[in-house]
Amino acid sequence: MNDIGPAVPIRLHYDAFGRFVVTLANGESHSGVVPVRAFPFSAPDQWISLCDESGHEVLCLTDLAELDPKTRDQLAAELARREFIPRILHILRVDEGGVSSQWFVKTDRGDTRFELPSEDNIRRMGSDGVLLIDNHGIRFRITSVPQLDAQSRRIVRQYL
Repeated sequence: MNDIGPAVPIRLHYDAFGRFVVTLANGESHSGVVPVRAFPFSAPDQWISLCDESGHEVLCLTDLAELDPKTRDQLAAELARREFIPRILHILRVDEGGVSSQWFVKTDRGDTRFELPSEDNIRRMGSDGVLLIDNHGIRFRITSVPQLDAQSRRIVRQYL
């Protein structure tokens, strides 16, 4: 594992096969790297690992602010591409169906419907947030329950 300090240059790009490549300051290149946030919700811009195709850490970035703007933007775009977590803005309704439930919600990516297999798939995230994981493993996030409308707050609180 290599930690980088402030303003230490690395280069990021995609190779001819569409794999994400990091070139370290010493000239060593690694293809097929995957950026992974250690703390995606509590510290999304800190402690980001770049892992090779075998899952071994190639580089650990302590803070995205240490990168030059172009590299930071490239890494942020790759992280966004890999992390699909729609944010729930409004809960339209929830239909109970035995153990599972159907949720009809408005997200930052549009209206959708998903099934929660059980109440175990609803988790608190910090003091105000909630994470819901549907039957396909897709995660939906509520960043702040108090900021939801009254109907949505009432629905969420009955499951917490």
